[in-house]
Amino acid sequence: MPTSGVVTRSEGAVFWVDVGGREITCVLRGRLKRDSRRVTSLVVVGDLVDVELLPDGTGAIKQRLNRQTELVRPGFRQREHLTAANLDLVVIVQSAREPPFDRHIIERYLVTARRGGMTAVVVVNKCDLEDEGVLLDEVRPLVARGVYVILASAARGGGLDELRALLAGRVSGLVGKSGVGKSSLLNALYPDFAARVSDVSDWSGKGRHTTTASRLYPIPEGGYIADTPGMRQVGIFDDSEADVESVFGEITALASRCRFRDCTHTHEPKCAVKEAVERGDIDPDRYQHYLRLRRRT
Repeated sequence: MPTSGVVTRSEGAVFWVDVGGREITCVLRGRLKRDSRRVTSLVVVGDLVDVELLPDGTGAIKQRLNRQTELVRPGFRQREHLTAANLDLVVIVQSAREPPFDRHIIERYLVTARRGGMTAVVVVNKCDLEDEGVLLDEVRPLVARGVYVILASAARGGGLDELRALLAGRVSGLVGKSGVGKSSLLNALYPDFAARVSDVSDWSGKGRHTTTASRLYPIPEGGYIADTPGMRQVGIFDDSEADVESVFGEITALASRCRFRDCTHTHEPKCAVKEAVERGDIDPDRYQHYLRLRRRT
């Protein structure tokens, strides 16, 4: 008789499923096996599945239940590449240094989380390497928009209790560029996980990839956390205009005051957005990034 579980990892045609606190290896059966030849990301980390337990201690995935949320990035020709499913919370990990802080990447991840129906928070790791005043200036535009930001240090333990409390009882996923310290942060939060860690490359300043596939871990406080592969770049989908507008809500709110209803906020006279930038009410760098993302959608 089938029982339910959550997919924690996969390798080729083999999937590991947490069934009642016991992780068992499974394969696809029936319609799912046939569909896997035509559909990519048919079953991913975080998926809730019905499993038939077999006499040898393995299992067969008979059905995938409906997904509530999806962590998706655009692949070749905007094809969807699904990283994880059913996440409640996306934890966007950024580093204070090595590699340097990059607010544009955070804003792109915020758009991705919004599109997938997930809540997002930002964790700035390696804060022991940068002056706190500098960091507060960097995150001020995000905090002003209501983004939850935690300043943390996997090396020294700063911010870990706050983050651990936020993760309790939720299904969360760590995302971020290579080298920002996702695996180090995970190990500092939960040492028993023993996720692989690699230092930033000395010659390039770019992180080496340590996590090559998403993996879901049960956490002591209840819930799960997923470690996902690092990415050099974060693309957004062509249909993400509404999500971009939501992430840059302070700019969108001013659009109704522009002289022209179809104002692009680039060259038109009496543009309320440009005027706000000139007054210093909107961060110029954030405004320029908004325009670039808007042109993509």
